[in-house]
Amino acid sequence: MMCRKIFSVVIVLIALVMAVLVSVLPQEKLASLFYASRFVEVMIPFLGAGALIKYLFSCGACKTCDKNKISN
Repeated sequence: MMCRKIFSVVIVLIALVMAVLVSVLPQEKLASLFYASRFVEVMIPFLGAGALIKYLFSCGACKTCDKNKISN
């Protein structure tokens, strides 16, 4: 659980740093940042589709299955 929180904080910090850099840096220096932002623009739809497929094919009783595994 702690790992998820740390990962979320790191992602939010990276997003904030990117936003600040895009706002502050001149256009000439933004060329290297645009590669990273383009990567994210392409990656988001694939991650969304993967999450949707995982949601659609996961069993609805997984929470009870996980509780049974822990208690056994």
